[in-house]
Amino acid sequence: MQLYLIRHGQSTNNALSETQDGVFPPRVSDPVLTAKGVRQAELLADFLASSKPGEEDFWRDPQNRLGFRLTHIYSSLMQRAIQTASIIADRLNLPLVGLAEVHEVGGIYLESVVNDVVEISHEHGVNEAFLSTHYPHLTLAKPIDREGWWPGGKEDHSLPLKRAQGVLNWIKERHLGSDDRVAIVTHGGFYHYLLRAMLQISPEDPDNRKLGYSLIYNNCAISRFDFVDNRILMVYHNRADFLPDELVS
Repeated sequence: MQLYLIRHGQSTNNALSETQDGVFPPRVSDPVLTAKGVRQAELLADFLASSKPGEEDFWRDPQNRLGFRLTHIYSSLMQRAIQTASIIADRLNLPLVGLAEVHEVGGIYLESVVNDVVEISHEHGVNEAFLSTHYPHLTLAKPIDREGWWPGGKEDHSLPLKRAQGVLNWIKERHLGSDDRVAIVTHGGFYHYLLRAMLQISPEDPDNRKLGYSLIYNNCAISRFDFVDNRILMVYHNRADFLPDELVS
């Protein structure tokens, strides 16, 4: 199995730092892609679809010079991820499966301070009716609640690492030992936890904020991991060389 972790394209929240006039629109709990984010996803899809003729060696192509030939695409149910994954799935003519567990750290919420007290919004994200209307090609790996996939509130800091370990086990149960090439469109924060789960980095410390390092993960960047026998090989991280300079964010 080869596993490709892909960060979504630039969202409206991501773009706040690019505002030139100093006037920042409010953050939203479930942002969509910007025009730049859509273009990033389109170029990513073209890159993933590219291939070269000739004999392919499944394992001896560490830079995917011969192509990717993805077989499965999973996506977070946050809108920026669904949009990105939909563009890829459409370009590759592959089914798209929504996997709620690969959402960004914290879930769907906004924080506000009222009378010096932090208040957390109670939201639920997209529901099946929304998905059937806007993303009819997407199927769900597991049923979601009628109100939406997110139960409301903010995820506790002790949970993302456990969630990452659960996602890894779920993927292994379905694809380990095969020649499947699996892509998961997810988020920068959760990627850190997936990496830690795969490489067993500081499993006793569940909170990423307490670690002495952090990883840069650009919008629409790709990281590749090969599962060979009982080993996980980190082939590359944060690959975005297919994007022109003005689209790197």
